Amino acid sequence: MAESMAPESRLRIREKMDGVRDRKTAQTVEHITSFDKTPSQLKAEMDRYVIGQERGKKVLATAIAYHYRRLGAALQEAAVTSGGDVEKALQRVKTPKANILIVGPTGCGKTYTCEVASRLVGVPFVVEDLTKFSETGYVGQSTSDILVDLLVSAGGHTLTAQTGMVYLDEIDKIASEKTLTKDVSGKGVQKGLLKMLEGMENTIEFGKDRLTLSTRHVLFIAGGAFDGLEEIVQKRMERHGAKGFWREHLLPDDLVRYGMERQLMARLPVRVVYNALTTANLRDILTKSEDSPLQAFIKDFEAWGIRLVFTEEAVLEVARRAEQEGVGARGLTSILHRVLLEPMFSLPGTHTGEYEVNAMHVKAALA
Repeated sequence: MAESMAPESRLRIREKMDGVRDRKTAQTVEHITSFDKTPSQLKAEMDRYVIGQERGKKVLATAIAYHYRRLGAALQEAAVTSGGDVEKALQRVKTPKANILIVGPTGCGKTYTCEVASRLVGVPFVVEDLTKFSETGYVGQSTSDILVDLLVSAGGHTLTAQTGMVYLDEIDKIASEKTLTKDVSGKGVQKGLLKMLEGMENTIEFGKDRLTLSTRHVLFIAGGAFDGLEEIVQKRMERHGAKGFWREHLLPDDLVRYGMERQLMARLPVRVVYNALTTANLRDILTKSEDSPLQAFIKDFEAWGIRLVFTEEAVLEVARRAEQEGVGARGLTSILHRVLLEPMFSLPGTHTGEYEVNAMHVKAALA
């Protein structure tokens, strides 16, 4: 049977926990207030990892840089007037919410761009698949679970969580449909997101315990393929005699017609459309990105004393196959694994030195 803890021990533990919490608070405030990257500097760093989507990166870099610059400046000012009480300072800080909506096909880099940006800024980041959520009271996760995931990403520290980024993936899959049956996965979930994106105090329940977490300074980025949206925009353009690319004419009304709630779209004021990645983009991801999946395989082979070399033609063939399969950047790792399965299995322990992969090898492995 476990012995009860002495009051002195409880006090020491509480003091240590308070000390850790205070240090974490100080680190968070210092990190946010010291953020000084300009939009162009942030985009330049994103360019090292994210290939293509030049306009998308420019829009995201601008929105993110201004968001955290505003928050940092406001925190500095409010901390002085609040006597060093950071929680009170955060409550006083008022910055415009510049939540972002990204429209683009699967594998074009929507999620990855946001992940890279959060890493460069240095704030907690979570990806939420909205297809798993349902209206409260029905099977599936509740939108309040998003806040739990954000809190976990922040190490359980509420202040750090309040400065994080949340990527709402597959938001187009919760578009409401006109049906006679009750909607439990579209309109209800959209309404559940309204308060969260607006930036208000939200209550998280842990059994009998409750915790308040503000999303006033959390940056929300939503993304989705929105299949069929192009046709909606083009039909409206034809009616009004508008010219140009549909992505340059996207309006909230088009998204509402698609099935999104007008109030929710109003809470995502920054909008950008991503293009499908070309063969050239996919080739550059393999050869130029610092997160290149090909480089990861090369390092794996190096661990066995094997120097893996892909010819230019082989790289191009892998990129072509990724574009043909419509999997985008996300499918490059899978294709490389199919190409390299046999040498990955047979070469370790039997071969050292250079191993070259050419275009014929790629075609034969993918046949």
